[in-house]
Amino acid sequence: MMIAADDAPPCLYLRLRLASRRLLSLYEARMAASGVSMSQFGLLAGIAEEPDLTMSRLAELRELSPSTLTRTLRPMEDAGWVEVFVDGRQRRLRLTREGRARLKAAYARWKSAQAEAVEIVSPRDVERVLRATEKLPL
Repeated sequence: MMIAADDAPPCLYLRLRLASRRLLSLYEARMAASGVSMSQFGLLAGIAEEPDLTMSRLAELRELSPSTLTRTLRPMEDAGWVEVFVDGRQRRLRLTREGRARLKAAYARWKSAQAEAVEIVSPRDVERVLRATEKLPL
């Protein structure tokens, strides 16, 4: 069955995914010199915000599966940015000195990317979309 383009409105999911990819490209390009990707930056910031954060809590905060979190953290741990340690039955995280330095360098570049993005995309509009999508069942 063929669907005529004029019979169906633009797909919201595909449009938002395209917007997200474009924003990610802007941030990644601006942050490249720091050696920290946006996914790494989000995790470093999350770990910095909450001392001795558990892996499960970080996965919950960033809405990541445990396997995705582990896959993203492993190179950061290997590079000496993050320390994973066991406390009782829980795996916890903390930034190393190198991790704090990386976060600081990446944050300066993130601020620049953020300022550029805000000029293009209204934070109010993004907030409206986020609030609307919170109503969607998971």
